[in-house]
Amino acid sequence: MADRRVDNQRNNRTNTSNRRESASRAGGGQRPSVRTSGGSRPAGKSGAGLMGVLAGAVAILVVAVGVSFALTGPFSSSHSSSGAPASSPAAAAAGSAASANQKADSEGAADGNAGSQQSDTGAAAESGLSARDEAFAVDPDKTKWSFSDNGRKVVYLTIDDGPSDKTQQVLDILDKYDCKATFFVTGQDPDHYHMIKEAYDRGHTIGLHTMSHDYGQIYASTGAYFDDLDQIGQIVMDQIGYVPCFIRFPGGSSNSMAPAGMMDTLESEVQAKGYQYYDWNVSTGDGSEHTADELYGYATEGNPPGTYETNIVMLCHDSAPKQTTVDALPRIIEYYQGMGYSFEAIGRDTWVCHHG
Repeated sequence: MADRRVDNQRNNRTNTSNRRESASRAGGGQRPSVRTSGGSRPAGKSGAGLMGVLAGAVAILVVAVGVSFALTGPFSSSHSSSGAPASSPAAAAAGSAASANQKADSEGAADGNAGSQQSDTGAAAESGLSARDEAFAVDPDKTKWSFSDNGRKVVYLTIDDGPSDKTQQVLDILDKYDCKATFFVTGQDPDHYHMIKEAYDRGHTIGLHTMSHDYGQIYASTGAYFDDLDQIGQIVMDQIGYVPCFIRFPGGSSNSMAPAGMMDTLESEVQAKGYQYYDWNVSTGDGSEHTADELYGYATEGNPPGTYETNIVMLCHDSAPKQTTVDALPRIIEYYQGMGYSFEAIGRDTWVCHHG
């Protein structure tokens, strides 16, 4: 489009220049020869002679005006585009045409640069995602995962089943202790979907758990599982702008609710689609009803003071009945931080925990 616009500009300017050159030739562009109406007859005192003298004077005046117009009128220029004085309307027209071509070339280059910048900007903004979001979005072309123990003293606190009316309390506790966590969310509490965005905005990782948490429905078939996963994926996308690649199977990959052999199929298929599933190696035990003291004991019993496990992926829950989890969480965090652990959110370079 920019090239056509430049061509049109050039054609318009060239046509204007040509019209000016034609007008110059027709209207005095070349100096007329100086002749009087009396030819070569000498001037006399007779009336005819006087008329001849007057006619000659008028002719000279006309010639002078024509020359002056040609040199100073609208078709003249003090210098040509090369810097040399313009001695004729033709030279002035040529200079005007050169200037027009230079302007057209300049405008064409500017249009080209603008187009290139717009193209670069469009490519950079094509996904509309930040670098973090781009990295965490599901993508079947991204297959690099970390399955090797890196020996780090880190707790990956993973919180299932939210959002709920307890999510705000959990987020405030995590902020207080400068901890990051991963929320594997469900679609069970629409009134608190906005807390998915709140957790994301505070720097926590959002993962997919299940839309319904109905085991019979989810594991009715592989198709039913992916229907459920797609639904919770859409809920999350509505909140944070993309579908994350991190998932947790309802009941974990070692659950006994799915028909025999189905989990092997699902484990393979989710990874082929660009997801990665995460199990756990430490549990708070809050999947069933317990006091806060009991949850604290379950969360810490496998790691007595003076010893430690690397890459702890800890399971707990966020739902309306889980006030005891909220109550136990500060003590659990203090215990592990006291032993030198950091609390981090799951990312693509996190050690991947699979049961079995």
